[in-house]
Amino acid sequence: MKKIYRLKRSEDFKKVLDERRCLHRSDSFSIFYIPNELTNARIGLSVSTKIGNAVIRTRVKRQLRAQIAQCNIYSLHIDVVIIVKPNYLKKKFSENLELLMKAFLPLQKHEGSY
Repeated sequence: MKKIYRLKRSEDFKKVLDERRCLHRSDSFSIFYIPNELTNARIGLSVSTKIGNAVIRTRVKRQLRAQIAQCNIYSLHIDVVIIVKPNYLKKKFSENLELLMKAFLPLQKHEGSY
């Protein structure tokens, strides 16, 4: 994921999480979003130490970035925070990808009207 598509600052994460617009909740992850005034989406990933050690957390982040790339949401004007839950590891890559695609479907249908 390119740097322009990443949420990096804690203020940006806080802004999204304070508004608490929940797009999706499942046993694998929760997705929160707010509209932004940029020309692209920015995505932040939060993987807790409850998930596992550093190697596992990094693997989960890599998988999520690959899944997000397949969802094709970079053209939306939103800031997104994805909080991963421990059950993410119990599902296959394809199952998590399907959940993520279903979660972003409403935003892709209503692009521009947040």
